Amino acid sequence: MKRIGIVLTTLALAASAFGQGQIQFQNRLGSAGIFAPIYGVNPAAPGVPMIGNATTNGGAVNYTGVPLLAGTGFTAALFGDATATDATTFQLLSSRPFQTSTTIPGIINGATISIPWVPVGSPASTGNFEVRVWDNRAGTVTTWAQVLSDPTIARGRSAVLNNVNVLVPPATPGGLTGIASFNLFIPVPEPSLIALGALGLGALLLRRRKA
Repeated sequence: MKRIGIVLTTLALAASAFGQGQIQFQNRLGSAGIFAPIYGVNPAAPGVPMIGNATTNGGAVNYTGVPLLAGTGFTAALFGDATATDATTFQLLSSRPFQTSTTIPGIINGATISIPWVPVGSPASTGNFEVRVWDNRAGTVTTWAQVLSDPTIARGRSAVLNNVNVLVPPATPGGLTGIASFNLFIPVPEPSLIALGALGLGALLLRRRKA
């Protein structure tokens, strides 16, 4: 019996040396070379999604005139799975607001989160992830299902990030390798936005005629 107890204790100590798998849910992580601010709706084209880092951030996408997100009025959610690549099957892992500081707009108020498919005692692993962001309308829109049920809600999604490392303590958790900037868009703009767009188009046509 003593030997069995010693073995069990040894196994427990070995497992406790490793924590549950973790990752840093963040789009600004200097140690990993990650800087991918997230943008709001493009006033000039509210229904058009854009994805990719800005031309001012080593990318090829022009976000001129598109505001960066900030504050608690927007929700960033991390979804993922151990092996699946179809994002529609991903599970929700964490939801976070955005930084409120005006010095770093577009940045998620991130956190280190535990990954359920890498339990305590497991070795380091990988996972596939997607970041989804939406206008939470003063906290009344709390789930992605709500977003999908209302086409007037501004939303955006990152590309699926495949084979991202999920490390276990005492290793320092890594970040969302490969994440790039993206913007929010509105599949069906509200009537006020449609009217605003029509006025803008009318002004542009009038200017061309005068020219």
